[in-house]
Amino acid sequence: MIRTAVAIGLVTCFATGAAMAQSGPEVQEMRAACREDAKRLCSNVPPIEVQLCLQENIDQVSERCKATVASVQRQDENHD
Repeated sequence: MIRTAVAIGLVTCFATGAAMAQSGPEVQEMRAACREDAKRLCSNVPPIEVQLCLQENIDQVSERCKATVASVQRQDENHD
């Protein structure tokens, strides 16, 4: 469950197009929390593929990144 939730959150965090245009505090918080993971795990992929790379390596993503994504998702669920 948490693995799926984090993967979905990472898509939101690093997606291109409209999602990248968003710069709300939640998106910025997720990007900051996952930035080092993206550098460490996905430095060899084009920027457009970073979210897929992080999803494929979800077991290696830092606890900080996972916790931030889960927290933001809970906030979103509470606002729906």
